[in-house]
Amino acid sequence: MIQLQSVSKSYFGEEQVLHQVSLEIKKGEFLYVLGGSGAGKSSLLRMLATEEAPSSGQLSLFGYDLTQMTPSSLRGVRQSIGYIPQEIRLIPDLTVMDNVMLALATAGRRVLTGSQPRVQELLERMGLQKIRHKRAALLSGGEAQRVAVVRALVRNPDLIVADEPTGAQDRDYTWAMMELFFRANAQGATVVLATHDREIVRRVRKRCAILSSGQLSFDTWNVGGQAGQGEAPCFY
Repeated sequence: MIQLQSVSKSYFGEEQVLHQVSLEIKKGEFLYVLGGSGAGKSSLLRMLATEEAPSSGQLSLFGYDLTQMTPSSLRGVRQSIGYIPQEIRLIPDLTVMDNVMLALATAGRRVLTGSQPRVQELLERMGLQKIRHKRAALLSGGEAQRVAVVRALVRNPDLIVADEPTGAQDRDYTWAMMELFFRANAQGATVVLATHDREIVRRVRKRCAILSSGQLSFDTWNVGGQAGQGEAPCFY
């Protein structure tokens, strides 16, 4: 599904944000990306969402080298990705419902007959049904973040890339949101989720990629919920 080989990323010729990162994520895997502020998490996720290219190294998505994709291949890959960035990017003059439906309209082959029940279900689970006709400009930060999650998931993406999606949520909505990600993963979607929330990682243990000073290390919890021999705890 995803393969990075010696990927580095720098901006404007400055110090590298990511340095020689190698990573392989299989179809149907769930990966936490952990690390402190400035560790490079958002840069990594923007590359996985095809918003940025590596400065050096190779990034492959769905078997395609990102730097070698034709426009049509890139469009198809993007239609298979549900991306939730930290900066929400709703269209302020459109309503909640219109923002969600626009995501469906641009999903190409992913626009399915009978998508309306899926939209209604996600809005209900995220507590947005009653404000579906509210303009995005009038939403709170937490509401806007939940709309972004609905907008990404309504397309039934093969790959979900979520950058701190629970950052503006209370506990109830945090776990309602995580349940949606876990359910999508159980149904076959690959999920890459950056988080600072250690409670999430403790309660639902998955493979972890830990970024520190632009470099990547790994920790995998075994079925019994304990770190494997020689492995550090999955916290940073």
